[in-house]
Amino acid sequence: MPFFIKPITRAITGKISEAFLEPNFKAHFGFLEQQLKTAPGGGGGFLCGDALLQADVMMIFPLQAAQAWAGLEKARYPVLCAYLERLVAREAYQRAEGRVLQVQGSFKPVF
Repeated sequence: MPFFIKPITRAITGKISEAFLEPNFKAHFGFLEQQLKTAPGGGGGFLCGDALLQADVMMIFPLQAAQAWAGLEKARYPVLCAYLERLVAREAYQRAEGRVLQVQGSFKPVF
């Protein structure tokens, strides 16, 4: 890309992020944070209560990607980040990640 086009593309992507992406991330992260706070278990449980369900397992990758890319920060969303930490600390997750490391050599959630 020619050097004189880069500032234009940065300005466009910045406006898209500011007008569309950031408000959506804030709304969705806020919803998940509130859902976890009000679920049985009071912030120490899972999305739908005290039991781990498929919905919880399916949230691992999007939340990891959100931490890497979309500004999911512990200071702003402490319950949601603690939830993710609990999920990835589970023995089954650790075994699955270990298998990925054996096959691919590295693991990093990216889009």
